[in-house]
Formats: sequence, C-alpha cells, structure tokens
Amino acid sequence: MQDFYLWCDFIERDFLETRFVDLLALKRISGATSNPSLFAQAIIHSQAYKEAMSAHKPNTPKALYEALALEDIARAADLLLPLYHQNQATGYISLEIDPFLEGDVSACVQEAERLYQTLARPNVMIKIPATPSGLEAMAHLSAHMPINATLIFSPQQAQECALALKEARHTCVISIFVSRLDVALEAFLAQAPSSTAQRAQLAHQLGVSSAQQSYHKIQSLNLPHLYPLFASTGVKEPTLPKDYYIQALKMPHSINTAPLEALYTYYHTPSPTPHILEYPVLVSQLEGLGFDVGQHYQALLKAGLTSFQEAFKTLLSSLE
Repeated sequence: MQDFYLWCDFIERDFLETRFVDLLALKRISGATSNPSLFAQAIIHSQAYKEAMSAHKPNTPKALYEALALEDIARAADLLLPLYHQNQATGYISLEIDPFLEGDVSACVQEAERLYQTLARPNVMIKIPATPSGLEAMAHLSAHMPINATLIFSPQQAQECALALKEARHTCVISIFVSRLDVALEAFLAQAPSSTAQRAQLAHQLGVSSAQQSYHKIQSLNLPHLYPLFASTGVKEPTLPKDYYIQALKMPHSINTAPLEALYTYYHTPSPTPHILEYPVLVSQLEGLGFDVGQHYQALLKAGLTSFQEAFKTLLSSLE
C-alpha cells in the first residue's frame, strides 16, 4: 500500500545490534518508537546496560537514565538515517520527554530542545503527551524539530493535535492509541446486560473504529507533513490474531508502530482484514448500553499519563 509504513515499538541495546538491523535489512520496518515504559523494562531487566551504567558517573538517577537512553536513541537514529535520507516520511526514532513535566509548558519546551540539540540528529522525534499544555508546547517546538504527539485516544483530541501542528516545518506524527479502548470496552461488556451475540458483535471494535475516525479527522485537514500513527497495537485478547490492529488499520498516509510479535505475524502468517463497524453506529450502540465513550477517552488519557509516570519513577528508583 502506498505511503503506509510499519515501525517497531521496542528498543533495547542488544536488540539494536541484532534483530533491529535484520528488520531494517529485510525492509520490514522503517522507523521505531520508545516510551518510558519500554525503557524501564529494558534498563531494569537487560544485562546489556550493566556495564554501561558502571561506566557513567552522573550525579542523579535522571542523568544516568538520560545517558543510557540517549546512547540507544542515537544508535537507532544512525541506523535509520539512510531511510530518512531516502524519504523523510520514514527513518525516525522517538524519545519522550520526562512525563512528570506535564502541565508545565516552559519546562516541556526546554527539555525537548535540550534533548533534540544533544542528539543532534534530524531523524529524532520528540514525544510529547497531547494534553492542553502539551499541545501548546508542541505547537512551538514543531517549527524546530519533528514531533510525536502521543497518548491520543479521541477523534477530537486527534484533530486538536493536527491543528496544533499545522504549521510544523518537519514531518510529525499523531500517535493514536488503539488497544486500550478495547480493554476498557471488554471490561464493560463483561458486566453489561447484553446478549452473547451482541457482546461478540461489539468486542474488539471500538479501538479500531475510533482510530479510523481519528485518521479521517486528521486527513480532512490536508496536511501532508502530518501522519496518523497507530500505537498501542499489541493485542490484549489471546483469541485475536497478533497482527489484528495492523490489518484493521492499514490505510494510506499512515504509520503503525507495532510490537515484535505483531510484526512477525503480519509478515509470516498474516490474518484477514477484520470487519469493523462504522464509528457513529458503534458509538450509538454502546451508548445505548450505557457505555460513555467520551468519559472513557478522558479516563484513558489520565491513566496513560499515570502509567508513564509510574514507569519513569520505577526506572529512576532502580538507578539510585
């Protein structure tokens, strides 16, 4: 499909020198993403960082985290740079700002500028949560660097991001989180007074349908430098194909950042494209059952921010 790209939602030091290189050589991916949770898992559990940690002598846990993370991001950016030079819609690696800076526009801007200048690579995207303060920060920063607007759940939030980034002078992505909506809906349906047939019809629908609606909101603004990026695309339900969210959201002028098992399934044992209900029809049915979609959008944004903050706090505690 034209102008559709797959990125890898994973980063770890040994991986960058092995499977990541292989995926690039096989043209399986054209970019990558990171977040505080991924770095926490990698740095805490991977032996690859033990020697590097002893080599650095920073005076705070955050400084040590940054020293380690910036090395990984710089290495990934260097490996991806040839793709960026071929097509500036591709070849990016994302790095998120400190999640505890949310709400402080000035601090967000200062940290983003510092990280981008330190890395000094054109294919690094700085990730900023799409809160009201985040929107203000990214509107300013997008004149100077590529931006990854993250933690988008609702179509309205996606449109607000697109408007904030409409004057951007670089390729930017709007990261639409998918699977977490389905998890919330599954929990509701398990307790809702609905039939088995109705639950089966509605299950695993909202994440994709809402993401499709967000995609169309962004595309309607005709801003070619902006790419909808579908994130949180690892399946949580064991009965679903691992590539479910890739197949369901394969659309022109879009990116899907996926976990390794989803990428493997997509290329080796692909599943058929699932049938998805249209967004207005689905929302109407859900509201008829008492599921408040708008309320869940807000709750998931808050939970997403908290999750990244908790992962970052755990990571820094492990580095003390």
